[in-house]
This record gives sequence, structure tokens and C-alpha cells, in this order.
Amino acid sequence: MSDKILGYKELLKALVEYHIHFIKRLSRDGYDQIFSLLLIPLPGEDEQRLRELVYPLLRESDRLFYIEGNLIALLPGTDWNGAQKVHETILEALGKSGIEDCVVEYPTDADDAFRLISALYAKLDSR
Repeated sequence: MSDKILGYKELLKALVEYHIHFIKRLSRDGYDQIFSLLLIPLPGEDEQRLRELVYPLLRESDRLFYIEGNLIALLPGTDWNGAQKVHETILEALGKSGIEDCVVEYPTDADDAFRLISALYAKLDSR
């Protein structure tokens, strides 16, 4: 499993929930934090190719998922603008262009995991 991109929606939700609780705990000590979820629709991509080209572009704290043909990145400490830059960098590495991103930011777009992930998929569906 360590050489696979995680692909379970439940695991994505659990990780987002954990990150939100972690941020809330730290905020009691005056630590303000945001994070973004980035979704890039890439149906039919080879997971091995994605792993080889995308993982080196991300920070150790970032997490990558490939779920139902969508590449999803959890980007701690990254706002919407930063997620846009990550989107562009990933597309360049994959040699793709013209693929619109879907980005949601915590807590701007939602304050719990379910609504945040729902907002991410709603952006995908509204395209």
C-alpha cells in the first residue's frame, strides 16, 4: 500500500476530519491555520505515472489521492492561491493543459469534512 496513491473516500474524509480537529486544537494556542483541497479530473490516468510525476512536486505534509478518476491533493497551510499554483505545476508535470481545477479552502468554504468534500465535488459537477 505504501507505493500506491490512496484511493478511498472514507480515508480522505477521515484525514480531513483529523486535520480540522488538529487545527482547532492548535487555534486555542493562537495558531491560525488553513488548508486547501485541490481536485483535478484525470480519468483513465495511470496511477504509477501520477505517482512518479506528482509526488516529487509536493511537500512531505501534502497528501495525494486518486479517487474515481480524480486526483485530489490535501494541502496543509495552503490557501486558494497556493492551491492554484500547485494545480498549474501538476498540469505542467503531466504535460496537460486546459483542465480546470476545483479548489476548496478550510474554513472559508466549509468548516467540517463532509461539507468541505461535498463543496469540492459540487465544484466539479458545476463545470
